Amino acid sequence: MTTTAAIDLERLFKLRAAVARFGEMDVSGWWNTKGVLGTLGAAVYKRGLPRTQFFARVRLVSAVAQQRSSVVYPAPGVATLWALPASLERALSLQERTWTAEASDHPEWGDFETSLQEPPADDLLGWLVSLGLIGEGVSADVTSLTEAPGGKGVEVPGPVQREAITLLAGGHARGGPKELLVPFIVDGLEADVG
Repeated sequence: MTTTAAIDLERLFKLRAAVARFGEMDVSGWWNTKGVLGTLGAAVYKRGLPRTQFFARVRLVSAVAQQRSSVVYPAPGVATLWALPASLERALSLQERTWTAEASDHPEWGDFETSLQEPPADDLLGWLVSLGLIGEGVSADVTSLTEAPGGKGVEVPGPVQREAITLLAGGHARGGPKELLVPFIVDGLEADVG
């Protein structure tokens, strides 16, 4: 059994943010947001949400990514980067509230936000490595993931833990421009994470 304490929530949030940005229409075209996590989104959201805009934008694009992933690969009970066991989602949501309240005290969030603005057009794994979110050896693991029948998903071995979360993020690299391939863990939503 994995506990939420074993999951680095900041890393999970940053992986979601980076993959969410990479999947936007102006980069890979996997979901229907365009530049929300780029400079345009920052300019628009800062007007109404000056302190919390970055976290709000990540939540927004993550929700769109979750919805799109469930349409592309609608298997029940699977965990994806966007839909994890309820205890883990609750822990992440509570942590996001803390980060939001303390955002002005942590300038590193601004640095991370800036690093998301101009992702490469064709190298998700390399970008995640350059952001310090995954190790260089993940590429071989991503390549070895089994494609699901129908070619709309790739199966990541469970349970939901650090390595699996890495593969849920990196597995998106198996897709192509405008071709979302959803990494998933069978029965991953039923796992007891906390």
